[in-house]
Amino acid sequence: MAEEIRDPSTAPAADSQSLDDLDPRRWHVPIVCKDCDKPFAAPYRNFHAGVVFHCPACQGSWVPNTTIARGVRRVFESFFAERRRAREAFARGESKLTRDQFERAELDQLEAFRKRLERMAAELRPAGKLVRPKGIAAMFT
Repeated sequence: MAEEIRDPSTAPAADSQSLDDLDPRRWHVPIVCKDCDKPFAAPYRNFHAGVVFHCPACQGSWVPNTTIARGVRRVFESFFAERRRAREAFARGESKLTRDQFERAELDQLEAFRKRLERMAAELRPAGKLVRPKGIAAMFT
C-alpha cells in the first residue's frame, strides 16, 4: 500500500498540515526483523494481531501477537490523544505558551515518542522468535 504522492501546488494550508500527523493513515510502527535485525516500518492501520509483515531486506515474516498489538495501540493512541487535546486547548487559548514555544514543545514530544518507538521495536518479541541458546545450554540442543 504505497503512500499517495501529493502535488505541492494542491497542498493544504499550514494549519491543516499540522493536523496531518493526527491522521492514523499516516502513522507507521517501527519493527526490527527477527531474522536479519534490520529495521522496517509497518502501517499502523494494518498492525493487528496475526497480520503477517515481511521484511523488505530478507523477506522474513514478522507476526505480532495480541500482547504486542495491544501495547502498540495503547502507546500510539495515548500519545496522539494527548497531542490532540493539547492542540485543541492551544486553539481555544487555554495555553500560556506562545506559538513558537508550543511548536517547539510539540517537536520535543514527537522526538521523545519516536525514541520510545525505537526502543519498543528493539524489545518486541513476536511469536516464533528464535532465541538461540548460548553457553553450555547450546551443547544440549
